Amino acid sequence: MPFYRNNYIKKNRNLRGFLGIFVTAFVVSILAFGGISAKAGSEGLVEPVYCTDGTLYPIVDYADLLTDDEEQALAEKIYELEYNYDSTLVILTLDSLGNRSAMEYADDFYDYNGYGMGENHDGAIFLISMENRDYWFGTTGSAIYTYSDSDIDYICGECRGDLSAGNYYGAFDTLINECSDELYSEAQSQVFTVGKFLICLTIGAVIGLIILLGFIGQLKTVAPAKGASDYTSSELKLTKKSDLFIRSSISKTKRESSSGSSTHTGSSGTSHGGGGGHF
Repeated sequence: MPFYRNNYIKKNRNLRGFLGIFVTAFVVSILAFGGISAKAGSEGLVEPVYCTDGTLYPIVDYADLLTDDEEQALAEKIYELEYNYDSTLVILTLDSLGNRSAMEYADDFYDYNGYGMGENHDGAIFLISMENRDYWFGTTGSAIYTYSDSDIDYICGECRGDLSAGNYYGAFDTLINECSDELYSEAQSQVFTVGKFLICLTIGAVIGLIILLGFIGQLKTVAPAKGASDYTSSELKLTKKSDLFIRSSISKTKRESSSGSSTHTGSSGTSHGGGGGHF
């Protein structure tokens, strides 16, 4: 009896040991695969710049287009924008895009380095590459809806002249100002307080009452008729007959709005908007 019990315990331990090795190998494989996937997605990207407190710095000037003082001045304006509107803005300059397009590079740099505000990583990135003079304005999260395609075209158009002239500080300063204006307009359009609602309700009630009193004033000469003869001065005769259609059916097709944002999915699986070109 002890022999069989000891033998069972030995087999049971062997089984638990085998299962432990299997589970460990499975977990390690998943972690290794996830690490390889993340590494593959971020491969070829420049490193982000960090502040002394470990937070991401919004200016990443690998093409060395700005002085230290210019970087600091732009960063301070971006911090103010982020504080006021909870939306990130990143400026990235490069010598070359490598094997990526400007859109792909901007998306990957933003996603794999963890930029953005909140769980949806709200914000935008403006990238320029000097090799082929590319630029790209990319959006993520709520910024996709804040900056429509036409907004992006306008903002980039305002910056393009300074970019072409080599005035990079002026271009980026204009970029931040235009983004601030757009975020302000978006914030204002979403503000609808109870006070404004009551004001609108009161104004509507007053206007409706004035119109109603005007109609009532026009009905002072109206009195009920005693018979059908009161409605006509002569004998009623039908001289003409015709068919009148009192209903009509109209088919309408909704016209698509030209505003809005086109989207695409980056290599990380995140949705982005954006637009770009050359300067």
